[in-house]
Amino acid sequence: LLSTVTGVHKYKWLKQNVQGLYPQSALLNTIVEFALKEEPVDVEKMRKCLLKQLERAEVRLEGIDTILKLAAKNFLLQSVQYAMFCGWQRLIPEGANIGEPLTDCLKDVDLIPPFNRMLLEVTFGKLYAWAIQNVRNILLDANAKFKEL
Repeated sequence: LLSTVTGVHKYKWLKQNVQGLYPQSALLNTIVEFALKEEPVDVEKMRKCLLKQLERAEVRLEGIDTILKLAAKNFLLQSVQYAMFCGWQRLIPEGANIGEPLTDCLKDVDLIPPFNRMLLEVTFGKLYAWAIQNVRNILLDANAKFKEL
């Protein structure tokens, strides 16, 4: 009798959520739909999608590594560094439309393994740090020139 009562209490929240007594989150709705789906799951299609996301993440990481290597060069003119950074952000002159700027480094690769996700975030963080340092240096130079005048 005791195990039956504890079993009922243990799964009470699941029964209430499936019956709709509590407001459900989008994630919970997705899980319930997946669990109650009668059609077979196409595992091969899911595997291909995950592989495509891994490939997309590797290309993104390779690109950001290339930009970081170029950013580390001291002989590049500031205008070249600025153009490179604007190109990375897809900030281009008016009239040309190549798409929306990349807002998040994990956009469309959110199902990759945690190590790859952290590697992408850390690498993008290095580029953000480089950009902030350059803006800081430009502001300090401008402030010094302003004080001289």
